[in-house]
Amino acid sequence: MRRVLLLQLACLLAVSSFVYGQNGHMGHPIDKNIVFPHFAIGAGVNTQIILMNPRPGNEVTGTLFFFTQSGAPLSVVNNGQSVNQLQVTLPPEGIEFISVSGATGQATTVGWALLDVTGPGQGQDDPRTRVFGSVTFTTTQGSNTVGSVGVVAGRYELGAHRTVAVPVIVQGNTINTGVALVNSGAAAMTISFQLKDRQGTVVQEAATINPPISPLAPGNQTARFVTELFSGFNFNNNDFRGTLVISAQQEGLVVTGLLSTNALLTSIPVVLVPGQGPGGGNPQTHTVNDVGFTFNPATVTITAGDSVQWQIASIHNVVEVTEATWNANGNTPKAGGFSTTFGGGTVQFNTPGTYWYVCSPHASAGMKGRVIVNPAQ
Repeated sequence: MRRVLLLQLACLLAVSSFVYGQNGHMGHPIDKNIVFPHFAIGAGVNTQIILMNPRPGNEVTGTLFFFTQSGAPLSVVNNGQSVNQLQVTLPPEGIEFISVSGATGQATTVGWALLDVTGPGQGQDDPRTRVFGSVTFTTTQGSNTVGSVGVVAGRYELGAHRTVAVPVIVQGNTINTGVALVNSGAAAMTISFQLKDRQGTVVQEAATINPPISPLAPGNQTARFVTELFSGFNFNNNDFRGTLVISAQQEGLVVTGLLSTNALLTSIPVVLVPGQGPGGGNPQTHTVNDVGFTFNPATVTITAGDSVQWQIASIHNVVEVTEATWNANGNTPKAGGFSTTFGGGTVQFNTPGTYWYVCSPHASAGMKGRVIVNPAQ
């Protein structure tokens, strides 16, 4: 019974995470997504998602989508209406409180949410950097509130070939550590797990959970304690301190750390492992395509040392321009800037910064994009 209770509570934790890359689940562009890996409704559980736009000068717009654990659209009740998506507008320095619940008599239902940021327009800084989120879960019995859990949002990026580490504590039947995983990408996700002790020695090479979590299908979400992931390991007779290492071979995986103490939940850090993934000695290649007279994605965020490959029609090319030329839909090349031939090509970016580019013949029609290069870790 206690194990069932802990599993239910593990499904009541959420933080928001940024995910970078190509189009993801159901066509939502990963480079504009903010993912809430967990929320719950039904059977006396209500969720409130809090979104903040702390910067002055620009409003942020987007659509908040709700999904089941298997990635299908999930209906929630908001202001008495059954919906599976909500339009969101955050004024400069504004905040929005979005309350959702289940239908009358609905059993506890766990899912995940995705905010697809659609504004401000091109030429502005990355809109995701201006949205911060958190989630509060409230459990009621009749008219009485029996528990309320608020979780401050964090940002845990897990792109192509990224590796993260989660601190692990297991102590008797009172403390356990878990993770929530969402595949927000468009392809099945190959995930590997390692359990290390406090000296960094690998004590369990692969998860033994049955059925296995990997591959994780597109749009799927799951939450598991480490004692479930490594069911054959004795965790030093339930007195263990160490690290859980998680690696993914595709883009779009979002990881949230969970710590359960006497059935009370808190979030715990999830950190990128140095030397693994983009910027850590394993450069990546990111693909940009063309859709009509637009680049897709129009903005790609990479790490210094990564490359961008443009796979575009023979009537299009890529030419770097200044920001002023880009804003004016001009096509005057930037002195010393990069370019590709018609039909595309590959460019490696080793210096952090923002690079603005256009298709020369179609710049006046707004065919342009940018590459944001973050420093290597």
